[in-house]
Amino acid sequence: MIKQIGTLNIEIERRKIKNINIYVKPPNGDVLVTVPMRVSNEEVFRFLKKKEDWILKNHKKVKNRQNSLQQEINLEQRKWLEDKIIEYAMRWEPIMKVHANGFTIRDMKTRWGSCSIHSKKIRMNLQLAVKSEECVEYVLVHELCHLLEPSHNQRFYDLMSHFLPDWRERKQKLNEKV
Repeated sequence: MIKQIGTLNIEIERRKIKNINIYVKPPNGDVLVTVPMRVSNEEVFRFLKKKEDWILKNHKKVKNRQNSLQQEINLEQRKWLEDKIIEYAMRWEPIMKVHANGFTIRDMKTRWGSCSIHSKKIRMNLQLAVKSEECVEYVLVHELCHLLEPSHNQRFYDLMSHFLPDWRERKQKLNEKV
């Protein structure tokens, strides 16, 4: 079901959940509202009316963030990042005796990278395109280590120290403001 607020289309999806949830998704600011099966359409519309200002504000924020990020990171930088990821994957996978089933680049708000253990796919943050090569390598090795150890436990940190002894310095550099 689709509901419209101004010019914004809101997708409403019913699920087996307890609460109504609103997602404003990058990069376009698409809005998804998930609704418990038992909630009536009238209740959903009242909820959306109550949250209209929040939805519009956050939609605008996501759109503005994406526009500014696209201005900051041009196609040349994205290509550089893609090339670095491939280069480091080809170097590290044989050393670590792991293999990722694919790499994607996404704009992520809170993470530099993520790894899906089951599909063995790794996502890298687009914002790495403005970081140094050693930071990109650190994030890639970090995510590849998750293929060996899913948790951030002592074994994981031992693996990081084994493969990339200066990982702590790289992590600190990565998290410094540009």
